[in-house]
Amino acid sequence: METSWLRELRRGKKPGSGKLVEHLQRVHRENPGFTEKYSANCVDAAGMNTYQWLAEVIEKEDHKEILDLACGSGPLLSHCHDKFGGDLSLTGVDMSQAELNLAEKRLPDTATLVHAKAQNLGFIGDEEIDVVLCHWALTLMDPVGPVLEEVSRVLKPGGTFAAIVDGDKSFSQEYEDVSALIYSWVGKAHENYGKYDMGDERIRRKETLQKLVGHYFKEEEVVIQQKLFSVFGTPAKLAKSVADFFYASYAVPENMKPSLLDDLRDYFKSNEKILNQEFRMPINRLVVRG
Repeated sequence: METSWLRELRRGKKPGSGKLVEHLQRVHRENPGFTEKYSANCVDAAGMNTYQWLAEVIEKEDHKEILDLACGSGPLLSHCHDKFGGDLSLTGVDMSQAELNLAEKRLPDTATLVHAKAQNLGFIGDEEIDVVLCHWALTLMDPVGPVLEEVSRVLKPGGTFAAIVDGDKSFSQEYEDVSALIYSWVGKAHENYGKYDMGDERIRRKETLQKLVGHYFKEEEVVIQQKLFSVFGTPAKLAKSVADFFYASYAVPENMKPSLLDDLRDYFKSNEKILNQEFRMPINRLVVRG
C-alpha cells in the first residue's frame, strides 16, 4: 500500500491531518470490517468484549438518543440494538463509505448512518444526544480538539460520553513485544514509521488524556478505567489476528507479510508466558458524565 502519508514519513516529515485521513480511508476501503473481526473476539476475564464494555454506560431508563462516532461496520450499534431493542434511537457516523456499507446491511432501517467526520457534526443540533460512544477511534482523530468540542455541543445536559482507547503498553509485556516486532518490519520499508504517532499522542496516556478531556468538560466527571483484554488461539491464528488488527501491518509491503507472520507465529510459539495461547492487550475506557 502506498499513500501520501507514508511518503511524507519516508521524507522524514510529519504528515498533516489530511494525509492521515487519506491513509486511514485507504486502509478501511481495502479492509472494511477489520477492526470488528479482532475486537469482537477480544475479551476480558469475564468474557466481555470491548463493544459490550463500552455499551455498559447506556442506562435504559434514562437514555434514548445514541451516537456512535466512527461506527465502522456497525458492531457497536448492532450490540446496542440487540441489547435494548427498539428503545434506542441509533445514529452512526463514519468517514469510510466502505465501512458504512457493511453497517447498513446489518442494522435496522430505523438506524441513521451518516458519511461524515467526527470534527463536523453539523447535522445534529445542540443538546440532542444522550450518549456519545467512540470505539477505538478517538486515538486516530486529528485534530481531536474539534471532536471533543462537537461531543460537548451535541450532548444533552447530564449526558454521557464514553470511548475505548489504547491502554498503557507497559501493562502487557507481550503487547510491547508484538508492537515492537510489527514496527520493526514496517521500518524496513518506511524508515520513519513510528516516529510520529497517528492522531493525537495525548489520547494514549491516561494522565494526558484526563487533562485533555477535562479541558472540554470542565464540570463533568471524567473517569478512565483500564483492563486487560485477551484473544486466544494457536500461534498461527494469533499471528494472523494480531497482524490484521495493527494499522502498522497494512504498511508492510505484501512481499514482506509472510515473513512478518512467521516471526509473530514464532514469537507466540516460544513465549513461555503465553501458556494458554493468549495475547493480552491493555485497553482504557474513558467515561465522561454530566
